[in-house]
Amino acid sequence: MTKTTQITDKPDLFGFLYHHPTLILAILLGPPLIWLLVFYLGPLLALLLQSFYHLDPFTGLILRKLTLATYRELLTPASVDIFVRSLTMALAVTLAAIVLAFPLAYTMVRLASPRWKDFLYLLVLLPLWSSYLIRVYAWKLILAKEGILTYLLTHVGLQGWVEKILQLPGIGGPSLAVSNLGIFLVFLYVWLPYMILPI
Repeated sequence: MTKTTQITDKPDLFGFLYHHPTLILAILLGPPLIWLLVFYLGPLLALLLQSFYHLDPFTGLILRKLTLATYRELLTPASVDIFVRSLTMALAVTLAAIVLAFPLAYTMVRLASPRWKDFLYLLVLLPLWSSYLIRVYAWKLILAKEGILTYLLTHVGLQGWVEKILQLPGIGGPSLAVSNLGIFLVFLYVWLPYMILPI
């Protein structure tokens, strides 16, 4: 008895897909693109639409009439002041991060031995293992009036200098935790690894 091959009329799916690569691309990219459209662009468009609504100052209710009143409020002196302060802080943190990150990144890549290179990478990546909020809250405790930094500066004898710096306009405040200098230090700590690693 000899074996014979049967020819079936069923279409070969893999052969069909092989001859239609654009269909394979659509099958592979379709679900992620739909996901992005629905769950990313959808909320952004909803937010954009809601930005044209206005808040009634007396009742606090949202008036669902399309208006540019919300965008006019962006040009008030308080909003412009917030924008300028945020931009100034972002520029200062970026420049300081570049100044600190470049020598450290250069040392890690060119000068450090393999053992030191691994150790330095670990030191750079270690803060990223914890949550952003935990890192910021920890710095708030460190920089507080009753925090460890104030304790150490008092015992070293530098507390007077810190108090003089905190009295400077635009930099200081009641304590390091709520001053612009403290905010600058925390932002620098949080964003420095993101400057070191790409360099």
